[in-house]
Amino acid sequence: MSENKYVKRFLNPASIWAIIWALFQIWIVFRGSFSALVLRPIHVGFAIGLVFLTQPMFKKNKVPKGQKYMPKWYEYIFVALDLMCIIHMCVNSERIMSRMVGVDALTTMDIVVGVVLILLLLECSRRAVNMALTIIVLVFLAYGFFGHMLPGLLGHTGHSLSAMLENQVYSTGGIFGSPVSVSVSMVFYFLLFGAFLSATPAGQLFINISNLLTRKTTGGAGKATVVACAFFGMISGSAPANVASVGTIMYPSLKKEKFDPTFSGSILAIGGTAGQLIPPVMGAAAFIMVDMVGTSYSQVMLSAVLPSIIFMMAMYFLVHFYAKKHHLSAPVMDVAQVKKDIMKHLHLLLSIVVLVAMILSGRSMMRAATLSAVVLIVLTMIRKDTRLNLFTFLETLESTAKQAVIVVMPCALAGIIVGEIVSTGLGLRFSSMINMVAQNSLLIALMLTMLMALILGMGMPTSAAYIMAATLLAPTMVNLGVEAIVAHFFVFYFANLSMITPPVALSSFAAAGIVGVDMWKLGLAAFKYSFVIFIIPYAFVYSPAMLGFGTVPEIIQIAVFTILGIYAVGCGLIGYGLAPINKLERLVLIVAAVMLIVPELISSVIGTVILAASLALQYQRRKKLPPSDGEGPKEEEVSETVSA
Repeated sequence: MSENKYVKRFLNPASIWAIIWALFQIWIVFRGSFSALVLRPIHVGFAIGLVFLTQPMFKKNKVPKGQKYMPKWYEYIFVALDLMCIIHMCVNSERIMSRMVGVDALTTMDIVVGVVLILLLLECSRRAVNMALTIIVLVFLAYGFFGHMLPGLLGHTGHSLSAMLENQVYSTGGIFGSPVSVSVSMVFYFLLFGAFLSATPAGQLFINISNLLTRKTTGGAGKATVVACAFFGMISGSAPANVASVGTIMYPSLKKEKFDPTFSGSILAIGGTAGQLIPPVMGAAAFIMVDMVGTSYSQVMLSAVLPSIIFMMAMYFLVHFYAKKHHLSAPVMDVAQVKKDIMKHLHLLLSIVVLVAMILSGRSMMRAATLSAVVLIVLTMIRKDTRLNLFTFLETLESTAKQAVIVVMPCALAGIIVGEIVSTGLGLRFSSMINMVAQNSLLIALMLTMLMALILGMGMPTSAAYIMAATLLAPTMVNLGVEAIVAHFFVFYFANLSMITPPVALSSFAAAGIVGVDMWKLGLAAFKYSFVIFIIPYAFVYSPAMLGFGTVPEIIQIAVFTILGIYAVGCGLIGYGLAPINKLERLVLIVAAVMLIVPELISSVIGTVILAASLALQYQRRKKLPPSDGEGPKEEEVSETVSA
């Protein structure tokens, strides 16, 4: 007698734990939430337990990808300690919330639970996040205890173990602070929606729509990849995952159309990162921004629209000019079959329409995402080939919980860092130091913020990098006259762009594995092609109209000049516009692009004149060019482009 497939697949500690967590999160949407110091510890506790049940303590016990890790006996000790912490927090929640900090002393059990919880989090960080974030957390904890030994601005009075635990564990100023609040009330539910979307044929639907939209254009596979990355940002929870999802499907088409592997990988890396910046479902840090700024997600989503369009157009121009330079033809496809496939599954997109409508109507994020997932499940029932059975439903719940761990752990650990920054006064002192260095220069402050966000993003997840950079650096920008939401958008962009910034460029490394190119070579190429995207955040700081804060004429003006700028930089980077461009012209066009994107009317007009003159010269040269043979790039042309 064969073993029941449900028993074989789900009768293991990790699957049961993950499914219970997901069901609990869905239950509270309809039941109503608990108090902060009940719900948040339960949320973190579920994540901690799932790490111990899925991630081995030692590297030698790691299992190959696709196989399940069966926990060793000692992992259950960690899970028991985790349950002890959750139960203690829940049972004593009223006492903890009503006690007077600094007056009512912590009990011995409070101290034991607090210390155990922090140690469990550090071990989970080592296993499931990375050593870099673990070390950074330890440094901040040590700073809290021994800061009184430091001289000058970095020195503070120091605090005791009890004071540290009061702040970190028994209040909403540390582990259970704003980042975890966002994870439990927003991010988890968008991961749930994305997981159900991924369980349907929506992924292939996005690919088909992308191919259909670009079917008549030069370099259609490259442009379809750009569009697909924007769609897949709604499904995947991270930039590298977005790269992997789109890359495995689209790279064969790119290869077939004779795109150079390095260029293909660069587009995948940049596009995968862009997916986290594009509404309606943005990266986890966007939801954290909502809480830190004190605004609505609909406002964040609307503010991201124009920068997202510009980001995608910048990639589109790069692909277009590359395809023109190397005489790549439009793709060949069975249009009738593609349209037929799209029509079969087009109804699934109604769930995304419902999601956007509910967000814009002011519904809570957890309710909007959960009800949209319910709508999606109902829509899958319309056709037999899209219906979700119980097995797939349980797999999706498990997948959601496992993806959530990647968000919850950095949020809880970042909460420790933020707690120490606030309790020691480091944030204010750090702002003072930035002001001293910047000498009230906004440009210098922006450059320092950019560098800090990029460096933090190399060593830790995007959400944690954003939280740290926003806590330490955004106040300085605000003090220099930048609106809070604009300052946080600046930090948010660069925390995400760290995914394509060498030496640790995770999106580029993921793309390199797909296209079979040296990861350092591809990382540098992706960084080069993303040059214009690094200018965009500066543009919206100096002209918030790019984020929608301005009059209609101001928004139109910044949009037009910025689009002209990304067109110019695309020409300059690829070495082709209307015709081939020499190195001097390429340099001039890149300078013109910067002048166009800088939100200052005179420089933008000068940049426009330079671009127009260059296009006129290219047009004259174009008349003398032989007809395109459409056979793809010659080998020497490809190598020249990569080295340029």
